[in-house]
Amino acid sequence: MIAEGLLAPYETGDETPPELAQWALARIRQLSAHEVGHTLGLGHNYYDSRAGRISVMDYPHPLITLNRDGTFDYSEVYDVGIGEWDKVAIAYGYQDFPGGTDEGQALTQILDQAWDRDIRFFTNQDISIHPKADQWSNGTEAPAELNRMMEVRRVALSRFGEKAIKRGMPLATMEEVLVPLYLHHRYQVTAAASVLGGLDYIYAMRGDGREPVRPVPAEQQQAALSALLATLDPSALVLPEAIVQTLPPRPAGYFRHRELFPRYTGSTFDVIAPATVAADHTVSSILNAQRAARLVEQSAINPSLPDLHGVIDALIAATFGVTPNNPYEAEVSRAIERVVVDRLIGLAATARMPQVRAIATMRLERLQNEIPSWTARADQSDAAHYTLLARDIRRFLDRAAGTVEQPATLAAPPGAPIGEPAMDWLVPREPRCSGRDVPLNWK
Repeated sequence: MIAEGLLAPYETGDETPPELAQWALARIRQLSAHEVGHTLGLGHNYYDSRAGRISVMDYPHPLITLNRDGTFDYSEVYDVGIGEWDKVAIAYGYQDFPGGTDEGQALTQILDQAWDRDIRFFTNQDISIHPKADQWSNGTEAPAELNRMMEVRRVALSRFGEKAIKRGMPLATMEEVLVPLYLHHRYQVTAAASVLGGLDYIYAMRGDGREPVRPVPAEQQQAALSALLATLDPSALVLPEAIVQTLPPRPAGYFRHRELFPRYTGSTFDVIAPATVAADHTVSSILNAQRAARLVEQSAINPSLPDLHGVIDALIAATFGVTPNNPYEAEVSRAIERVVVDRLIGLAATARMPQVRAIATMRLERLQNEIPSWTARADQSDAAHYTLLARDIRRFLDRAAGTVEQPATLAAPPGAPIGEPAMDWLVPREPRCSGRDVPLNWK
């Protein structure tokens, strides 16, 4: 479906484009090597090396690039062959040294030579903290890769339409293909967020002479914040008119399932919900409670680094300071602002670090005081939106201790191709009856 969304390959609707099978087989080839690696004792390696894709033990995102002529290059969609780290790991774990070899020195030399080529190991525990450890990601600089992927996504969305599905399929099934395309950037958002408040560290050993830990430089953190905020531009989140006008409700027999966007609108396709889902992913990544605590601490140690005050201010300026181009963008903008307020309330209510709660609460108070001036010069829709925002903030600030509930959010469709499925989705459900869902006992 990723290939169908990006390439829109069904020109007539009757053909069987060979690239779809090529992509799938390339992924299965990589996955097979990955699982063999586990049987040999190798763990996941998520390091973004300057040497490129260094391990089949990574979780790879399909690599597609935009040519100057507007076409897509997918010649390296997945890697071929095992990676340089895999060779190092096998040599380290299985090398049979000749007699008389100082094995400890020889093993250290294997790792030192790899280190000099930027062949290193970072795994599950390092993602979201280390600026070069992430899943489903390409590139060596996460913010730059996010900007690049947003451009690929923009071009693919502008071409999206019925060529994404085969002839004879209901047009409503374009949504299945639209979901991974619209959220094409979701994992790169997570990767870019790891740079913000991130730590560039190694598992240093006493006496190795290497620098064990340092904060990500300020300019890199600012680049990450800028790339993240760009994903919240309403113009990047509205759907092209051609998509909005061609997605009807789903016909009988094509039941809704978890791989579709959530709905506010009942059975009709919801044109606001996708933007809400995408915005919530970015905003919740920026306002992650642990990341917020690291921002507080890093600026206390080094005031030249971004602090939580500045990050929240930048987030509000980038979302509440937008001038929409049309009513659709205006409605998406209101949805984004709602996400920001809800996530700020969540941070102020539940962050474990008191200073994080204090800063988020203070910024909510300031926002509440600023809203009346916006309401006075707003149109009817904005006035209603800002009035409710102000009341919700006031309700939070005036709350009794222990009575805060997390605002309801729209859940994103699952995107990772591995993981435990939700059991409720394994069988169809009957319509609501007597106030509860009743699963069908199909075998």
